[in-house]
Amino acid sequence: MSVVASDTPEDIQLVLGTYGNTQSKAVANGDKLFQRHAALLGSTGSGKSWTVASLLEQAAKLEHTNIILFDLHGEYKTLTREGVEAGKNPIAEYYKIAGPADIENKNSSSVFVPHWLLNKDEMLALLLDRSDNNAPNQSSRFTHHVRELKQQYLVENNLTELTDGLTIDSPIPYSIRHLLDRLSNDDNGMKQGARGDVKGDWNGKLTRFIGRLETKIDDKRNSFLFESPEGANKYEWLATYANQFLETKADSLGIKVIDFSEVPSDILPIVIGVLTRFLYNVQFWRAEENRTPIAFVCDEAHIYLPTKDASDADSRIALDTFEKVAKEGRKYGVSLLVVSQRPSDVSRTILSQCNNLIALRLSNPQDQQVVHKMMPDSLSSLTSVLPILDTGEAVVLGDAVLLPSRIKLNEPNLKPASATKDFWRDWSSKESKGDSITFAVESLRRQSRLR
Repeated sequence: MSVVASDTPEDIQLVLGTYGNTQSKAVANGDKLFQRHAALLGSTGSGKSWTVASLLEQAAKLEHTNIILFDLHGEYKTLTREGVEAGKNPIAEYYKIAGPADIENKNSSSVFVPHWLLNKDEMLALLLDRSDNNAPNQSSRFTHHVRELKQQYLVENNLTELTDGLTIDSPIPYSIRHLLDRLSNDDNGMKQGARGDVKGDWNGKLTRFIGRLETKIDDKRNSFLFESPEGANKYEWLATYANQFLETKADSLGIKVIDFSEVPSDILPIVIGVLTRFLYNVQFWRAEENRTPIAFVCDEAHIYLPTKDASDADSRIALDTFEKVAKEGRKYGVSLLVVSQRPSDVSRTILSQCNNLIALRLSNPQDQQVVHKMMPDSLSSLTSVLPILDTGEAVVLGDAVLLPSRIKLNEPNLKPASATKDFWRDWSSKESKGDSITFAVESLRRQSRLR
């Protein structure tokens, strides 16, 4: 086993763990692990979060690491400057999609996703009811007004040289209130008829669309979309926004944890999809000689990257973005690490593009079948051990490892806040206090964890 490890050049060695209880290191090729995407699959409690943290700890030692982790439950905050234990060094920067409380108490870790960053399909997935008889009219007027508002912004800011390339999807700021006013004027509009004023062409056809838009705007949980931070409507803001995620500097950590835990579940796929699409497009448009690799770690991928038959309109938007990254990202230095406890619920297209597999314990036969299909026929017998793997044990195979093996993964120094509770011990020694329950109720009402 040591000979196998020594065949991988030392500068690209990524130590995953050991072979069983031996001291022989299980080594992967760090380049190949990320070059052709990877999947980390395992049932809840099998050690996925620890494995992610262990991989990130090793990546953090590199000088210009560039990894973005989508944290859906806030469990990786313990790896960052804001959540690390006293006396330990953080390995990541912490960002959080702004919750209701963050709108007033803005800080540098709060992330906004302005509504004008969403393209036409993403906005309509958020607002349009396809079963409405007037859906085509609503889509048409929305498209018309948004394009005009973006055109108006360019004219007002002396950026008319950009008008030739302007499209409905161009990331140009516009006021959501101005859009509402224009739609309302259409909905109440009158025109001259043969016998006086009659209802306009759009009169009464946009009412439900306007109502849905107003509901979304008034929902404080969506403030990160519709209440942009100061200066966000300036032309230069977007470059600064991209830099905080893609630039690697000596005074900042290259791994960025983005906490989505306070994002409403109904719009979560859209928000993750928007951020990923924007960063991927920036990477696409960078000059080839200046392009540096970036990896997206998709935790709980089954939530926003479902199979085609299980996806709704919101999920399909994100799914299309990630499938494009899976199929084309390699050419532009963009990689995916797909992490999921239910591989049978994850897009087949995305999993089929993952040339590396770390499979922890899987007890569900459907999930085992997915892993079985990802393996070559000569190695399919390895799936027989999946239900009996111990916590932190995994079957590893793919381009990154010379020898497909069952290994014991390394524990991270900084552990995510996802450890399994000791039920019997806690029931015998840990009191459930009323103060903590009151605190939780207040946080629930405010839709933000109190400090």
